[in-house]
Amino acid sequence: MPYIPNTEDDRRAMLEAIGAESIDELFDMIPRQFRLDRPLDLPAALGELALRDHIRQLAERNTAASTATCFLGGGSYDHFIPAIVDFVAARSEFYTSYTPYQAEASQGTLTALFEYQTMITRLTGMDVSNASLYDGAGAAAEAVLMAIGATGRAKRVVTASSVHPEYRQVLATYLANLDMQLQTVDTPGGVLAPEALDAAVDEQTACVLVQHPNFFGCLEEVEALAAAAHAKGALLIVAFDPVSLGVLKRPGDYGADIAVAEGQALGCPLSYGGPYLGILACREKFVRRMPGRLAGETVDRRGRRCWVLTLQTREQHIRREKATSNICTNQGLMALRATVYLAAMGPHGLRSTAELCLKKARYAADRWTAGGLLEAAFPAPTFKEFVLRAPRGRVDQLLEAAAGERIMAGSPLECWYPELADCVLMAVTEKRTKAEIDRMAELIRSVLG
Repeated sequence: MPYIPNTEDDRRAMLEAIGAESIDELFDMIPRQFRLDRPLDLPAALGELALRDHIRQLAERNTAASTATCFLGGGSYDHFIPAIVDFVAARSEFYTSYTPYQAEASQGTLTALFEYQTMITRLTGMDVSNASLYDGAGAAAEAVLMAIGATGRAKRVVTASSVHPEYRQVLATYLANLDMQLQTVDTPGGVLAPEALDAAVDEQTACVLVQHPNFFGCLEEVEALAAAAHAKGALLIVAFDPVSLGVLKRPGDYGADIAVAEGQALGCPLSYGGPYLGILACREKFVRRMPGRLAGETVDRRGRRCWVLTLQTREQHIRREKATSNICTNQGLMALRATVYLAAMGPHGLRSTAELCLKKARYAADRWTAGGLLEAAFPAPTFKEFVLRAPRGRVDQLLEAAAGERIMAGSPLECWYPELADCVLMAVTEKRTKAEIDRMAELIRSVLG
């Protein structure tokens, strides 16, 4: 929007009101040698039309998923977004609104957040959801803090190497000054073996964090993992893919105590990594330990149904040492997008999307490994992404060749997993076509054959 500065009369009136002779007088406390006495060394100002053209030229230097074929995954996915999501989210009532602290003036925003929470609890099979967090990694770390407080066990947390590496990095940062041992169980077969988890968990373990489908796209034996965790009194935290719940069992149905997710797949564009939203839902007995905001239903003084922020046990509202979390906000606009997406898709639409992802990913994996130039790195079943192994030293060559054809072919794994130096993580969503998958197969043959 155009920037309209204060006029000279505006500035003079404000200076007179505070008893100052000039703007420079406002900065008298700064020694003159530290003040800039010349104009900033910046290019000349541009008009709106020229500025738009300049920004467009800068943006064209990027390769966007909208103008390429995207097989990237690892937490951010190129899913279809119905037009109604952008339309509703762009309404000024939502787009420009601030924190709904004043409930009587924020019923629209609070209603949307309450609807979001309702949809997430139905999606996950859990009892209660908060109004979202910043991202999936933060949600996972906050869930671990919830588990530590709920169990009273402040010694150990167990996770698996099949959990997203960045989730584990964020968790390690959270626990760095808490004198907690964070144990990561290796997953050489691409999934966490229940017997390996059973050996790692003891009576001092607060919780187990697993991911299903995991970072490699593989499906974990979640019911057996839940049993192994609960046998030692530990809580089970599951990081899930929201779209996968169109075909997979809900976290609440296989014993998860807390369910977390990156919600980007629910109507949020890739946008160079954000903003996204963290999903967090749990059993009712843990509700008072939840971070972030919760919208609750009540009645006003006239007995009419309404919504407010409730159970506000964050450091913004109570003493810091008594707070359950220092996260005092949420990704409201992204949660709204997820709400509109889920409402537009409905249960049948979400199931259809999940089935398309499953079928297209299976076709792609079979097609790309058919010639023997690539092979599946793990035998476990997958949902919409998978790891393929290339001939030694050929991964970068394949990815560079694909980029030259405007194909985002996948993510190399060596930076996180040195033992997977010749492997690439590839994702296939409902947007990918048979022609695009076949084109990638031809590229594999021409580069590696």
